[in-house]
Amino acid sequence: MKTDLGKSMSDVIYNYLLDMILSLQIKPGDRISEAKIASDFNVSRTPIRDALRQLANAGIVNMYPKRFAEVAEYDDLKVKHIGLTRIALDTLAVKMAIYYGSNAEFQALRKFADECFEAAKNNDVSKRIKTDTTFHFELCKISKNESLIDMERSLSLQLEFLQACRYIKAEDPNHQYKAHCDIIDALISRDEDKVVRLIVEQDVNFHSLKEFPKQLY
Repeated sequence: MKTDLGKSMSDVIYNYLLDMILSLQIKPGDRISEAKIASDFNVSRTPIRDALRQLANAGIVNMYPKRFAEVAEYDDLKVKHIGLTRIALDTLAVKMAIYYGSNAEFQALRKFADECFEAAKNNDVSKRIKTDTTFHFELCKISKNESLIDMERSLSLQLEFLQACRYIKAEDPNHQYKAHCDIIDALISRDEDKVVRLIVEQDVNFHSLKEFPKQLY
């Protein structure tokens, strides 16, 4: 089924559920009612299950065939694994960005740092999370490495979900903004050691990886 905007109904439901999950209107561990969604959208369960499969593939929904689907819950080990993966991707991304990126591309990152800071000041949780994730994704794109970009893209949604679930522990906005700006300045200076240290410190702090081995970077 297609909507007037040309999107498939599964895409519409996907975006609806994603918004509900990231805004914690459906919380980790909550079951997702296919019957209610089918009634609300006046559709069969086929597009709903398509949407749920997309969310399951992204790692933020658990599906139990012929039983139910629920919003995923991340335990401490899962959070640690996401954090270590993010550090690995970010570290490689900044090293390649220094080699392939231009100062104009680095300066363009300030837009996302500014938007993230403004969203935090305005208590716009959703926008703050989105722009912080976008900052890291846009930095990754400067690496010009499609494989790395694809991995970052697949991790981004889990990072948004994790930030939404843990927002009460969110980093101080001023500290986060300074960290973003320091990363940009280090990229412009082509200071690889400094930019790696800065981005790893930011990731370690967010994921509470107190025992992260410095030898890995």
